[in-house]
Amino acid sequence: MPHRSVVEAPNPLREGLRIKQTTEPCAMVIFGATGDLTHRKLLPALYNLALEHPLPAGFSVVGFARRPYTDEDFRQQALESINSYSRQKPVNPQVWEIFAAGIRYLQSAFHDPAGYERLNNLLNELDHERGTSGNRIFYLSTPPSQYPEIIQRLGAAGLNKNRKGWTRIIIEKPFGRDLASARELNRQVARVFREE
Repeated sequence: MPHRSVVEAPNPLREGLRIKQTTEPCAMVIFGATGDLTHRKLLPALYNLALEHPLPAGFSVVGFARRPYTDEDFRQQALESINSYSRQKPVNPQVWEIFAAGIRYLQSAFHDPAGYERLNNLLNELDHERGTSGNRIFYLSTPPSQYPEIIQRLGAAGLNKNRKGWTRIIIEKPFGRDLASARELNRQVARVFREE
């Protein structure tokens, strides 16, 4: 039997059917940024996204937590997390350099209004420096007991409204202890953030 070779070619019937979505630059604020979930899952996953599907230029991560870290301390913690938990090893130095350039840290307690004012200022700086265009993602990687406080403080600081770009909130599960508490949390979110 003669040897056959297989040539893989793009399917001409699929041409034009695949939509390439370009992600807009944004700043992702991680509340509880020094916690286990952030270091084991979130930071390695964001790095893997940067490695496999380049993140938009200017993508930024802002860690928000109580520990007295500097930007550089938080970057070092992020690198250690990625080295330990990323599915892609070793860390690609060029990708890491681009990813790390967008990492910032803000020390604050979740209940401190001044921390949210500083966050607003930092996000405005990132809009100017990194071109995030007012686009924001707030990721609550905290104990569920902290969700109402953070949501309320984001609203009080005006961080829920954005004249320039879009705003999203991600709440880590569990979303309530039961149906009644889940509905109450949903009401709290709806009071502060508009559903689109």
